[in-house]
Amino acid sequence: MFFPLWAGIPPAERAAGLVDRYLLNPAVYWRPFGMPTCPQASDEMRDLCGTVNLPLNCLVGEGLLAYGFQVEAAELVSRLMAGLLENLKREGAFRRTFQADSAQPGGERNALGGLAPLGLFLDVLGVRLVSPFCVHLQGFNPYPWPVTVKYRGLTVMRQKEKSVVIFPDGQTIEVTDPAPQRICLQD
Repeated sequence: MFFPLWAGIPPAERAAGLVDRYLLNPAVYWRPFGMPTCPQASDEMRDLCGTVNLPLNCLVGEGLLAYGFQVEAAELVSRLMAGLLENLKREGAFRRTFQADSAQPGGERNALGGLAPLGLFLDVLGVRLVSPFCVHLQGFNPYPWPVTVKYRGLTVMRQKEKSVVIFPDGQTIEVTDPAPQRICLQD
């Protein structure tokens, strides 16, 4: 139902209606640990329909970003991470799926499809790592906590109103403009 968002098909006002009416509705898709595969099901299909499929949730998150729903995408990532962490605490492993309402694990242990959505997390954060000497930044941190990303000696600290980039040689740049920009170490 939400793949048209990922594909950029509906006009902005139709996309907003789809997000408001269905996606953000807790009675339909907006559950504590992510979006279920299908919103409602009979008792015999509840286990299958109530599961969170991480790759599909990531596509929906990308669609949300494409239409400017960064805060909602951040909330989706936060809910997915809560489910993943709950399973990691319970079992010491990632599971392919988990229940959207309870985070009850399902599927194989340590399956690739059950890994944390790092790409979506960074996209929502507005960070694209190019190299240890170059990073693209856009917007500000939509998560309710400061985030520090470290990559091969490069450190990017994202806060609500500013970002700090520390290069491997110690040079530091503070960014307070949310406009998209490329921050690179100059020789």
